[in-house]
Amino acid sequence: MPLIRLLIWVYAIAPPVAGLMGMMFFDQHIGPIVKLAAWFGWDIRVGLDYFDTAFAMIVVSVWKQIPYNFIFFLSGLQGIPTSVREAAALDCRSGLRRFWTVVLPLLAPTAFFLLIINVTYALFDTFGVIDVMVKDKAANNPITLVYKVYMDGFRGNDLGGSSAQSVILMIIVLVLTIFQFRFIERRVHYN
Repeated sequence: MPLIRLLIWVYAIAPPVAGLMGMMFFDQHIGPIVKLAAWFGWDIRVGLDYFDTAFAMIVVSVWKQIPYNFIFFLSGLQGIPTSVREAAALDCRSGLRRFWTVVLPLLAPTAFFLLIINVTYALFDTFGVIDVMVKDKAANNPITLVYKVYMDGFRGNDLGGSSAQSVILMIIVLVLTIFQFRFIERRVHYN
C-alpha cells in the first residue's frame, strides 16, 4: 500500500513543481538520470540539445500523469464483476489470454477516455513543465502550441498571431471532442 501512495502523490504536485523536480533529475551536475545515462554512454544535455530536452520533458510529463491513469485503471479493474473474473478463469487457463479476451475489452471505455484525456493533457497541461524546463529559451527547444501562443503573445507582443494560433488550437480541441463523442457511441460498449 505505501508504494501505491507514493505513486499517487506525484499527481498532487503542480506542473511547475514537477518541471523543477524534473530539472533536478536531469541536472548536469547532480541529476541521477544524467548519471545513469552516462553509464550507457549517453551525454544528456537538457536545454542545449533538442532531443535531450524533448526526452526530459516527455519523461517528466509522463511521470506527472501516471497516477491519474493508475487511479482510473485501478477503478476499472475493480469494477469488473467477480463472476466475470471467475468465468474467465474457468474458460482461459493462461493469464495473458484472460487479460486479452476478457479484461481488456471491459477496460476499453476507460482506456479510450484516458487516451482522450492524455492527448488533451499533452496539449494544454504541460505548459508549466515546459515553462520551467526550457527557461525562456524556446527557440532551440521543443515546445507545444499552447507554449508557442504564450511566447508569441506575451513575450513577442504578437497578439494577432497569438490569437490566430489560439483559434487553431480551439479547432483542434473541437475536432478531438467531436471524435471522442462519435467514437464512444459507436465503438466502445459499456457493459
